Amino acid sequence: MKKMLLIISVVSIFLLGIVVCYAESRTEIKINGYKQMVNTFENINSDFKFYNMKANASLDKSLDKEEMKNICMEIISNLGLEECNLKWIESKKDTQSQVYAQIDEKNRNISIIVANKGKNESYIIVDILENKVYKDIVDIYTVVENTLNLYCKKVDVYTCIAGEYKKKLQLNKYDEILKKILYNMNAKEIDRVEDENFMSVTAFSKLIKTDYLEYLGNKVNLNIGIRYSENEEKTMVYIATPIIKLDY
Repeated sequence: MKKMLLIISVVSIFLLGIVVCYAESRTEIKINGYKQMVNTFENINSDFKFYNMKANASLDKSLDKEEMKNICMEIISNLGLEECNLKWIESKKDTQSQVYAQIDEKNRNISIIVANKGKNESYIIVDILENKVYKDIVDIYTVVENTLNLYCKKVDVYTCIAGEYKKKLQLNKYDEILKKILYNMNAKEIDRVEDENFMSVTAFSKLIKTDYLEYLGNKVNLNIGIRYSENEEKTMVYIATPIIKLDY
């Protein structure tokens, strides 16, 4: 009997180790993809403008306001931010209740929404806009995904790094920038939309192995946008995974 219990214990520990290693492996794969995206952004020699990260998760249960606030506080705490800088907004309409928390600083805006969608469904949305530094994007991504994974196994994260060139670029320069990004991300172009001052390309990168969308019957996990703004007289470049989730 003791021998059997010992065998069961050893097998359980072994299986647990496999699960933990698998989870760590998936996380490391994602982090490597983000690190390469940062390296690629540096390689195109544009001036950093901002990065935006949007994450969302769905829960198969409803939450009370205390639970909603606790989730917001956990995210804020894990991001290393102070509660005293938080602005809270609470609302309730019929069965739908919502807690909104925001930190609006000079170079950073973070908003968190936790809400009930129905009787047994709720969701979490985290939106981060940073316009001072970008090299912490890998750490921020890790914190956001790991925290939301505590409540939901499937977390969707959309991340975009934006840069600018302080002049109008010719279309052949657009192609040069695009080729450099695709090469550095080990990516294949899937589709392209372009006109005189605008280019948007969807692609699939072998370096971003866990997150993708279906588009035109293909997997896509990389979106590149380049556009010239006549008002600002600047050319903007966007590198995003899996797609750009903002107006540009």
